[in-house]
Amino acid sequence: MSKKVLVISTSLRAHSNSEALADAFLSGAQAAGHQAEKVTLRGKAIAFCTGCLACQRTQQCVIQDDANAITEKMRCADVIAFATPIYYFEMCGQMKTLLDRANSLYVSDYAFRDIYTADRCGRGR
Repeated sequence: MSKKVLVISTSLRAHSNSEALADAFLSGAQAAGHQAEKVTLRGKAIAFCTGCLACQRTQQCVIQDDANAITEKMRCADVIAFATPIYYFEMCGQMKTLLDRANSLYVSDYAFRDIYTADRCGRGR
């Protein structure tokens, strides 16, 4: 059964290792016969969550920027894969900001049941 797969590349650096991981996941999903799409956060305007919790009532963030369109794609996907660089032993800030802004999904009827992360940590020393 074909699934709708959303791959979200969270690195802001072009041609990054995380981007390569996202592309590999996308290619694998497509080769397996799934409908797959990649979204990159590079070049997107995504503001910080203000914690107003209006999204819990309206099921959409009141801040009008690129996060709303990405969150809608997340809501409709069967599978979500995040590709992120690891900065100071944690996901990158752009990914965390997007996840905070996707808080409207908590009370919505979202489709996804499978979540994957592909991460890359460069280790100096």
